[in-house]
Amino acid sequence: MSTYVESAKELLFGVNGLRASNIKLYPGTSREVTADEAAAEIIKTIEAVIEGDFEECNVD
Repeated sequence: MSTYVESAKELLFGVNGLRASNIKLYPGTSREVTADEAAAEIIKTIEAVIEGDFEECNVD
């Protein structure tokens, strides 16, 4: 398995990660992505949240 996939798996489910147990991912409009591309995007997103680099939005 790729480094990106292993890293994303650790960030999501690992002991030192989020320890998620039930997660759903939706590919949006682009369904032509590889496992590595999806994993890299997951890593980038989680790291941005950890660093506080995000905007909150309220959906009503």
